[in-house]
Amino acid sequence: MNGSVPIAILGGGPIGLACALLLAQRRIASIVVDARALDDARRDARLLALSRGTWQVLRPLLGERVPAHAAIRDVYVSSAGEFGSTHLSAADFDGADLGATALYGDLLDALARAAAAQPLIEVRRPCRALQVEQTPHAVRIALDDARAIDAPLAVHAEGSAPQTDGAPSQWALIANVRLHGPAAGSAYERFTREGPLALLPTPAQIAAGDASARTLALVWCMSEAESARRLALADAALRAELQQAIGPRIGRVDSIGPRQRYALAQALRDPVRTHRVVALGNAAQTLHPVAGQGFNLGLRDCVVLADALAAHGDALAALADYAARRRVDRAAIAALTRWLPRIFATRFGAIASARAAGLIALDLIPPLRRQLAHLLMFGARA
Repeated sequence: MNGSVPIAILGGGPIGLACALLLAQRRIASIVVDARALDDARRDARLLALSRGTWQVLRPLLGERVPAHAAIRDVYVSSAGEFGSTHLSAADFDGADLGATALYGDLLDALARAAAAQPLIEVRRPCRALQVEQTPHAVRIALDDARAIDAPLAVHAEGSAPQTDGAPSQWALIANVRLHGPAAGSAYERFTREGPLALLPTPAQIAAGDASARTLALVWCMSEAESARRLALADAALRAELQQAIGPRIGRVDSIGPRQRYALAQALRDPVRTHRVVALGNAAQTLHPVAGQGFNLGLRDCVVLADALAAHGDALAALADYAARRRVDRAAIAALTRWLPRIFATRFGAIASARAAGLIALDLIPPLRRQLAHLLMFGARA
């Protein structure tokens, strides 16, 4: 595709900026439009789980600008109240990390600095896209500064996919916690009847509590009513409920930092493109946080889109190729994140026995365990 006419990217978060940098790698110019001021966006303290495949893509884009991050070397998966668990380990992959975590604002800052150093990328912020109008041969984006962008195609890289399932059935309570017991680089995915509970290594720290304990990021999924109740609990009461949920083997909860909650929407945009406008990242698929797949799936969207645009001289042919090549991975990961919480939440005896047996099989059969880890690190291949 001719790289002299910039592609419009609507959204200057980590996915939009990574897309622009991947396009620049392939000598394709882009204009990134984002409504938030950069300083505001940098203050976003959400934690992103980054798979090994994601790190392999990001590192060449960032060069020496790699943000503070915490390695993930071991993932322990268990189901509360049931026998059976599995352990995904860096030892299964010649000692290479399974992934890492980084704060949204830190990663955004690193990507923004890399984009600012790239002459093929123009970033306009704060600047809001008011209207996207398609013609047979181009896309025109009207901006709130009275200007317009004419581009061969527009990439929608901001917001969420349209919700089709009604009100969210689960909410997530998030906080940083300090635990005694976990080894460095350990992450935990514990399934409860309420919903999944994840503890992830984090580069962030909380000041309260014993300095010998490790700080992990908590993502605890539950009903809206339970999330509201727990949000209002005193620290000691919440600590006791969290300890009961994770059990004694993971570790002893020492302290809990400030907490908040958010609704868990799940949606898959289909089709993913309309003529000359294509969605990727959360704008294409909004996933349940189980297994931490959202950002990783979005970055694979960016890679495939950049490859398709580099391979085709025509934007419409590139977008058709992109949509076809992303179908399997998007469907597989969306199904995984949709059904895992439901399977582990059910009390039906036959399913409970099958899930316990499945965890045991994964732990005892290395090829199965490595196949699961490979799926989580690199996605599903067509």
